[in-house]
Amino acid sequence: MKQTTDQILLLPILIAVLCGQLVFGQLAQNKIIVPEKLTELLEKKIELDRKNATAKRFTIQVSYGPYETTLEAMERFKSLFPEISAQIIFETPNYKIRAGQYATEREAQEVLVRIKRRFQSAFVLKP
Repeated sequence: MKQTTDQILLLPILIAVLCGQLVFGQLAQNKIIVPEKLTELLEKKIELDRKNATAKRFTIQVSYGPYETTLEAMERFKSLFPEISAQIIFETPNYKIRAGQYATEREAQEVLVRIKRRFQSAFVLKP
């Protein structure tokens, strides 16, 4: 008889808990509204990160000096190594030839060995 009484007392508690869940429970209906400006900024950030990823590479400085000397060296470099991209940059007071972009220093060093045969002052620049 005691077991039946306990069951009868537990039944209203169980019903109250279940009803409480139905009455006080919440449905998750989250809707995230993203401003258009934020989307634009995120796209620009992704683009900048891609550019920076390529900027953080090893490159080879082939030569430096006055403008005329650097132009001559660039023509010579392009004729000797047409497969390697190169550009002339200006850093006061010299113009410099920077060649290639390599993910690892080892890759850059391998190319440097070839370049040094013709341009003895060439060296690898670290990012």
